[in-house]
Amino acid sequence: MKTIALATDFTPNANRVAQYALQLARDQKASLLLIHAFHFWPENPAETGGDFPLSADAMHDDSERRLGQLAAELHKYGTDVPIQCLTQQGYTLPAIRKAVEAEHVDLLVMSTVGSAPQGVQFMGSVATDMVAKTHVPLLLIPPARAYTGIKNVVLGVDLDSVPEAVVFDTVVRFATQFGCLVNVLCVHDQPAHDALRRRADLIRELLATVPHTLTIMPGMNVFDTLLTFAQTNEADLVMMLPQVHNWFRKLFTDGETQQMARLTDIPLLAIV
Repeated sequence: MKTIALATDFTPNANRVAQYALQLARDQKASLLLIHAFHFWPENPAETGGDFPLSADAMHDDSERRLGQLAAELHKYGTDVPIQCLTQQGYTLPAIRKAVEAEHVDLLVMSTVGSAPQGVQFMGSVATDMVAKTHVPLLLIPPARAYTGIKNVVLGVDLDSVPEAVVFDTVVRFATQFGCLVNVLCVHDQPAHDALRRRADLIRELLATVPHTLTIMPGMNVFDTLLTFAQTNEADLVMMLPQVHNWFRKLFTDGETQQMARLTDIPLLAIV
């Protein structure tokens, strides 16, 4: 892993997550890229009050100044992690995605609403919306979560379809880089089904090079079961493999990974 990016909106939660990203970059011997996306004319100008800048140049300069301040704060922790700053103009999600792709980022880190009020959890956030937009692995960090290393990971899988070898190659790569144990969990209403068992055996083969366990639990409530399993196993991280949904389904429901990101108080890594 060479480059870890943190997308920030300069809120206190995002700045706390910056410390997590910095420590992760230190452990991975990677550089840290701080990204802020701004849109000159906001969707709701009334939200800006009387502080709305007079030009896009003014917003760009303000973004660069605040990114520089954040980088200076992070440098106070005494690490030797290289830190760069990037200001990107445009609507938030596509602007972040453009910056990440242009800079060949290996991992994108964002703050979630994991400890926010229930109403915010219901509505979601830019970070959870990014799950369906990103083309690079996305690490979502609840605001109150401090970095303590990543040694114990829970991987939620859906065994209704054949596992994709390419996706599991990415899982193996991250597990190897973290040096962690991967506890695979599938929640299914027919845990003894033969096809399910065959796919579970295939997952074991795909993860043969990393320490892992595999559990199939009966049930229908994926979110509660996965979260309870992760908490019981004292997981440092939950990994999920987002599924691509058609446009019609997106009108009515979020993906399972997005819903889990809203509910969990454990960092979540969406592998894409």
